Amino acid sequence: MNTTYIDWHLHTNFSDGTSDPRTLVAAVKLKGIDSMAITDHDTLKGYFAAKDEAVKWNIELVPGVEISTLHYHILGLHVDPYNQGFQDFLEHVQDIQRKVCEQRITLLQAQGVPINLAKLEHAFPESRLGKYNIFMTMLQDKACAAYLQSRHQNESITGLFAHYFGKQSIAGNVEEKYFIEASEAIEQIHAAGGRAIIAHPFKDVKSMKALDMLLEEGLDGLEVQPNFAEKNIPFIDYAREKGLRVTYGSDFHGPAFSRQLLGRGENYFEDAESFFQEREKYALASAH
Repeated sequence: MNTTYIDWHLHTNFSDGTSDPRTLVAAVKLKGIDSMAITDHDTLKGYFAAKDEAVKWNIELVPGVEISTLHYHILGLHVDPYNQGFQDFLEHVQDIQRKVCEQRITLLQAQGVPINLAKLEHAFPESRLGKYNIFMTMLQDKACAAYLQSRHQNESITGLFAHYFGKQSIAGNVEEKYFIEASEAIEQIHAAGGRAIIAHPFKDVKSMKALDMLLEEGLDGLEVQPNFAEKNIPFIDYAREKGLRVTYGSDFHGPAFSRQLLGRGENYFEDAESFFQEREKYALASAH
């Protein structure tokens, strides 16, 4: 069996990352990774933008996406990127997330922050929009930057984000009606031929009973993020108990973030092919 080193959780500037897809492919290859997945939030644009570069660097590019749901983020790995039903579903989720952004902007405006949707869309015309895009827009926009400077002169970037977008912050909480359920994401991933993996369970899973419910809904596996070391241990144990596969990812968003690209460590499969079935069905699609 061949050993395959993987990083199956990566973000680009098509969602809330700062790297363009082509540059990211080269960086991942130079870290020694054999197989990568660009898993931008609710969009496959990064996959299509990186395809040719992945061929150039002789690295496997797994079609992937990270879907935002009410309580969890669900990775869809090896989905059929040409499945129109799945693309329509992602457009639907993006529209929902746009409404989330609109509500966050309203909350910020109520506190006097000079941000609006037009500024956000101007800063990120090709991206799936989320709260970090709003935050980056606030850093770019002159009026917003002046507002932040006048009120948070010595605050760190991490502190600024927590102040405006943390769970108990000004724009941290939005109405639940704007989110889909995890079961719908899992169903759609399966319909597109993919595998549904819960991302960073140590961040979102409150109890193992919650994971049991996700398994009943069709969850295929759990993600381990080696950058977070011991936080993964209870979930690795759970996966072993339930016979689930574990995937590995960095959740890389850019060089300025603490979650750095994976190199060669525990993040390997002895037989990565066994994780996905019917891979040959993409052979014709790859010629598109």
